[in-house]
Amino acid sequence: MSRTVQRVPSQEDPVIESARLVIRPLGLDDAPRLQAVFEATPDHFAVVAGQEGATPESAAHELREAASRPGREVALISLADGTDAGALGWWAAHPEPDVALLGMILVVPAHRGTGVAREALAALEGRLAARGIRRLRTAFQRRRLAIHPVVKALGFGEMSIREHTKLGLAGASISLWEKAIENSNYLPQTETQR
Repeated sequence: MSRTVQRVPSQEDPVIESARLVIRPLGLDDAPRLQAVFEATPDHFAVVAGQEGATPESAAHELREAASRPGREVALISLADGTDAGALGWWAAHPEPDVALLGMILVVPAHRGTGVAREALAALEGRLAARGIRRLRTAFQRRRLAIHPVVKALGFGEMSIREHTKLGLAGASISLWEKAIENSNYLPQTETQR
């Protein structure tokens, strides 16, 4: 008999907060909220995956995958008033101990152009830097050209073909992007610094 195990957050507070956002890692029971965000962002699925939108099982599948892999998290990005504004997914210490893979960052249309993605990413980088992560990578199919300006605007630079080869991805049809996480730029403020 197969049993699904609920993901247990680490000992530190799993919630990441910024000036106006709350980024809360999700468990398996949170699939309906994540699914609502997915359904509000069909263009994300069109650009990233070439699909018309999320399938009815997209959120549940994403959360099951995260729960089965140590270091992998999926979180809701919410405004301080509780409004869900997007989602964020990452895999800490993957593929290397000081690297995290950003698998998803999406913002619902009503909150695009307001800096939500940039602020959420900066808050995540602070959390990752505190855990010793120094680089953040993302990847997508090379032919998905519409993503290039977005990842550039978020501070990523495309990795060279030589880097692809060193990672065993020579000739792959994916585009790898990376940015350094500057520890001093993203560490959360302490109460005495506020």
